[in-house]
Amino acid sequence: MGKIIKIENADLAEALKTTTRQYFVGNLSRPQKIMFIRDDRLEIGISSYPAFQSEPAHKHMTATEYQYMISGWTEYMDVDSGEIYEFRSGDFYAIEPDTAYSQRVKAGTNILFIKVPSVNDKQLVEIDGEQLRWLQEKMRTVRTDFYYRKDAPAANSIRPAAAVAILNSKRELLMLHRRDNKKWTMPGGTLEFGESMTECALREVKEESGLNVEIIDIIGTYTDPNIRIAYSDGEVRQEFTIMYYGEALNYDVSLDDESSQFQWVPLDDLAKLPLADSQKRRIEDVLDYLENGNRKII
Repeated sequence: MGKIIKIENADLAEALKTTTRQYFVGNLSRPQKIMFIRDDRLEIGISSYPAFQSEPAHKHMTATEYQYMISGWTEYMDVDSGEIYEFRSGDFYAIEPDTAYSQRVKAGTNILFIKVPSVNDKQLVEIDGEQLRWLQEKMRTVRTDFYYRKDAPAANSIRPAAAVAILNSKRELLMLHRRDNKKWTMPGGTLEFGESMTECALREVKEESGLNVEIIDIIGTYTDPNIRIAYSDGEVRQEFTIMYYGEALNYDVSLDDESSQFQWVPLDDLAKLPLADSQKRRIEDVLDYLENGNRKII
């Protein structure tokens, strides 16, 4: 008589805190934190990448690999041809035996994999210096802003975010030049589990600029469905941002890798900067708030 075997999601999530790969099925020789179904016909499991990671160049001599992108973005290089293949959330792909490849993976990627049969046939292969540089170079998404455009792709993501208008003692506004869209912006970023929006604002400012700030007020909320941000990893995000007013407690700016430069900009000069249309609207609201005390609810 057969039976139904269940592997709990909670057990999987706990195991993935300390490893990037967890098997459900396979003829495995090494122990795992969670149970698995022993089967020499195939391997099934999850690869999870909380941070950027690259896989050394290798090939499988007899096994075929099938992969489904649960989330995120990964790139493969065919070592023999040099061709680059990109896969994003929702894509399925297969890697045939004797295909030499390198792989790099963006943070936040999760991949379901199936390998047939379950054999230890992995062989490392040599790559040249240019291929090694590609493998080690961190993946960067390209960002495209859509502001009331008919050609805007449909949104597939809503991620609450905080932005902060930060003034120094000279009444200049801190602006950062983003690497992903080559535009200027106020510091900010998306909410993480376990934090409030205010805590998110303080953390993002610290990460992006190195500054400690005091949050004074809310300037506005921005949830316009006609403003979307498309990323090259396939995410299309609908606007959802709370913008705060903050005052800097220190002025030694140190940038993370999301920005290439910064400026403390006099208020009268803000309109001269290259800005996304959504950022232009927020700048106008910052100036209105500072002059008249008005708040914007969108």
